[in-house]
Amino acid sequence: MQQSETSKHVCQHGTRLQSCSICQPSLPHPDLAFALDQRSRAEAARPRLLRLARMNGIGPDEAEDVVQETYLEAWRHREKLREPEHFAAWLDGICRNICKRSIRARAARPQMSEVDVLEGEASAQPVDLPDPFAVDPASELERQDVQILLDRALGHLEARTREMVELCYLAELPQREVAERLSMSLGALELKLHRARQKLQQVLHGELREEAQCLGLLRDSDESMGWQETQQWCWGCGKRRLRATFERGPEGLITFRLRCPDCSPLYGDDVANTDELRRVGVLHSFPRLGALRSFRPTFKHFLLAGCAFSRTVFDQRRCTICHSNVQIDILDRNTLESMYVGSHAWPQSIYVRVTCPNCEPYVCEFFSVLLMNQDVRTFLLARSHVHVTPPTMDTSAGQDAFRSRLLDLRSGERLTIMTHPHTLQTITAVLEA
Repeated sequence: MQQSETSKHVCQHGTRLQSCSICQPSLPHPDLAFALDQRSRAEAARPRLLRLARMNGIGPDEAEDVVQETYLEAWRHREKLREPEHFAAWLDGICRNICKRSIRARAARPQMSEVDVLEGEASAQPVDLPDPFAVDPASELERQDVQILLDRALGHLEARTREMVELCYLAELPQREVAERLSMSLGALELKLHRARQKLQQVLHGELREEAQCLGLLRDSDESMGWQETQQWCWGCGKRRLRATFERGPEGLITFRLRCPDCSPLYGDDVANTDELRRVGVLHSFPRLGALRSFRPTFKHFLLAGCAFSRTVFDQRRCTICHSNVQIDILDRNTLESMYVGSHAWPQSIYVRVTCPNCEPYVCEFFSVLLMNQDVRTFLLARSHVHVTPPTMDTSAGQDAFRSRLLDLRSGERLTIMTHPHTLQTITAVLEA
């Protein structure tokens, strides 16, 4: 047996196979062996590399060039592949680096367009003007920094886990399709994604914390206390998504709170707080919060409860707690600030002060009055990115009126409501596309 094993390494000329000057030229060259061994795997990786290039900001026209350059770069640095079983992950890493290089080169190139100096003069010399649709280099560089940081964070995951994350969250493929592609059950995929998110959170709060904070990727104090971003945008500023949380009080009472990351710190108050509104009887028609588990349905119930409150107080002029008749006073911000000296700041708006002979008085923004109108409720419930402009004094049909406007920042549709300044009834409501 030993004789047979030894004979495998001895050529017909009686010398070791690797040392024979006659037989050695016929052996495959190591570089050629590498190429033959990896060629099929590289070609099989082409669809994945094309998809990876697109996910990293490369246009469809450039993606093929990026993949070809990836193959060329891999060949040039083939000696750096120390573990052949990690060939796919190694190739992906090269592709990502080339994508970053391509984006940096694109951002550095000036984007110019040619226009004629004088219209109609064909012979006029073109003037170079910055393209108004060109990518802002500063924004592009910031996006690249975020991309590099996330790429470093993803590098802490195993190759297969990273592929799952990229397919589900970057390529936005349905989880069922990803599970079938990776030959695993949907439950196993969800479990691995959950663990991957936890791992990425640990990395961003640990090793990469400083970089993540500089780029604004870490949760702020609101989020660290359990606040979650919702799909509903702040109707006060229209610039930020609202954050929401469910809080359990000492008596087991659930409180639903909404905050705007910009407006709430500025004015020192929540956008909505069921604990405060419960005190003035807003939530008498609100379902038990323990039965509501997601933010969007809770927000809709909250809005509908506010509508019922507004009809009772501003239309029927009755207290929602003791059912006594109430007095309604219209106040501007200056008057309000002089009445409540030392309180939190008040946004620029018109306010309504409700005074009950038996209950404590309270103040509402004019937005609460608008909720009596069916068109307003329909507009708000059907859209998630609405900005409500502060009411201003105007005229309608020859009489004074408060003009309010709801603007859908996605479609551009506008709902303009004219409200009587004394009765608070809607005079007109016009929807414009």
